[in-house]
Amino acid sequence: MKTKLILLLSLFAFLQSCSPEFKNEPEAPTVYVPGDITTLTVPNGHDLRPITLQNTNVTLSETSRADMVKVRIFKIENTTYNLLYEGFIDREKSISSIIKVPNHVKTLSVQADLAAGTREWIVSPAELQGIKIEDEERISTDGKTSATGKTSAKTASDNPPSWNCSNFQEFSGKDNGDYKITSASTQGINISKKTTIYICSGSWNPAFLNDSKGELTIYVGSGATLTLSGTLNSTIYNLGTFNGTNANIASKGKFDNWGTTNFTGNFTTDSNDINIYSGVCNISGSFNLNDNGHFDNDGGQVNLGGHFTNSGKFHNKENSSFNVAGNLTINGNGEFENECKTVVSGNFINNKKADFKNASYTVITGSFISNSNIDIEVKEGSILKCASIMTNGKIKGDRAYSVIETGAITFNGSGRFQGRLDICSSSYKESMGDNSVINTCSTFISANACSPGFNNAVDNDKDGVIAGVDVDDNNSKVASYNYPQGKESFFTSVYEDLYPCMGDYDLNDLVHNYSYQEGVNNGASNNGKNTSVTEIKFDYKFPAMGASFNNSFVLRVMDGDNNATLTLDNSTRYSINQIQRLHDDVNKTTLFIFNNLKTIYTTNSQAIINTVKIDYADIPVISGSVTNIDGAYDEFMLKSGELGQEIHPVYNKFHSSYPALNKPSKYNDTSNFSKCDDKSDGNQNLFVNVNRFPWVLNDLPIDFPWPKEGFSILKAYPNFDKFVNSDATLDWYTNIQGNRNSSFLIK
Repeated sequence: MKTKLILLLSLFAFLQSCSPEFKNEPEAPTVYVPGDITTLTVPNGHDLRPITLQNTNVTLSETSRADMVKVRIFKIENTTYNLLYEGFIDREKSISSIIKVPNHVKTLSVQADLAAGTREWIVSPAELQGIKIEDEERISTDGKTSATGKTSAKTASDNPPSWNCSNFQEFSGKDNGDYKITSASTQGINISKKTTIYICSGSWNPAFLNDSKGELTIYVGSGATLTLSGTLNSTIYNLGTFNGTNANIASKGKFDNWGTTNFTGNFTTDSNDINIYSGVCNISGSFNLNDNGHFDNDGGQVNLGGHFTNSGKFHNKENSSFNVAGNLTINGNGEFENECKTVVSGNFINNKKADFKNASYTVITGSFISNSNIDIEVKEGSILKCASIMTNGKIKGDRAYSVIETGAITFNGSGRFQGRLDICSSSYKESMGDNSVINTCSTFISANACSPGFNNAVDNDKDGVIAGVDVDDNNSKVASYNYPQGKESFFTSVYEDLYPCMGDYDLNDLVHNYSYQEGVNNGASNNGKNTSVTEIKFDYKFPAMGASFNNSFVLRVMDGDNNATLTLDNSTRYSINQIQRLHDDVNKTTLFIFNNLKTIYTTNSQAIINTVKIDYADIPVISGSVTNIDGAYDEFMLKSGELGQEIHPVYNKFHSSYPALNKPSKYNDTSNFSKCDDKSDGNQNLFVNVNRFPWVLNDLPIDFPWPKEGFSILKAYPNFDKFVNSDATLDWYTNIQGNRNSSFLIK
């Protein structure tokens, strides 16, 4: 309701007194405070929205065990988490976009469903610009998870050694020194004192080697070869090729491999320091790891042609594979731990301790038999497949759900499944597991360097994002969702309708609450950046229309093919027949015009709705969706519902790639730009007065109370001028710090 209509207010009230739908009467004569906005100028680049347009860049670490990861971003208000984004990243596609963060929100949560469970980063808005998603969790001194992670999975001792051959004399069979071999040698040696031999090139196949005290260290360079047999007490660092026949590395011996190791016949070890850091270790016969032995496969591939009997400690670590052609048996004090990929072509017989974790993958052609009472861990998104299970102890899951795919299941004694396990077996009964155990065979586990994953070969909609990560696997045009206002949360826009004149600047002629869910494609048409909106779902409320004008609201979408379609999903008081569709072929947009909004409340098109006092406390929601959008959308108002009388928000950085959304439609009456108070002077400075004030304020919170009839926004919100003049991050709109003057606000 504006200045020129004040004298008509009482007349309208009188004429409508017999209508039960129109109840508005002014509480008191309206008092105007002239000159408020003429003394205040909006600085260049400040669009009066109380939000930060935050650049976001979230990438997946190259060391992540999961190849594709679902990610969610939340804003945290007090203790409430509100979803802003859910989608995916992989090693080629990152989240690279701009999100809206209200000025009063200081903390965000980034959550990622990794192979070993969900991790959370608690960050400031500015930290969204550089988050790397990785498996290893680091805790900062304040107890929060850091946005930065471990940069290297290995220590320096895991790296292959290097040396300069020119520093050594040629080996001639003597001990007690440092020697090199640069050709084919069969020279034997008896070791009594500390000796080092560097095989720089060529080969060494000694006719005899006696090193009973373990005084010899051998370095095998890349391209060089060492051949030994029998019992070995020496320390060997192999970067080239090591050939052993019926070899036994004794307790004094040590063996580290980065090259190729071939054990012909059987291999036995008592050493507690066997490490396959990279490369290949082939054993043609059987492998016995004795009581004190410790064997770490720490990045290599171990292939065993016979059986494996483990009475020591065998650890198959990250990025490692272990293939056993026969049976795998754990005896005595033996411990077996798989953190990557293990394939057993026979049976797996556990008589002591076996664990499967760290998003590991274990396939057993035969049966998994555990005669031990020690609990078995299958956790962190691991997969265990076998023909059948028989166990005396419990099998436990934890963190992310793991999958056990098997046939017959037999528990002896107190054995059962516990924790986060999905048992993919027709033999499973509820009595076999606790309340956390499920029997669906539908758990999604992402593929990774160790595991092919589970249920992730399915991509029903063929959009390049697999089921379990894809937010909608039945929609090829949507791979992630943005929630610009927060999921199930609303923002508010307020309009002044006397454009191109400023009027009283009470900004209550159309109050619009809105909540959007944006469907975003996988970035194939946008250089891999997930910023192309293909569809939206919207929830609208129109709690106030304080004008005799019957203003219309417009939802505009990019639509080059003229095939965008709007449907209403829920609207008890507003008909889709009121919505007019127009295509702007010049700007390649489609306009959906919501006419006659006042019919939500009354049949009187000149009624004043909820700007003098709240008469309509029941604010209905209009819900719907628009499909076939070509990248982006926006909103504006038609003054009195007249085509051409457009009132737009100011330039929006979100739409910098869509210039059509930062200017009026082809239907607009551009003569308004030269009338009254409008001083529009360019694409980034439209719909503003001489002091750069717009006729629309948007991205305000849902609980924003609008000014009463005739009271300027500056009168109702005393800190608004400080926000304009000096502090663009001020949360001037919240109900704190004396922000609101309630006597001028709707109640």
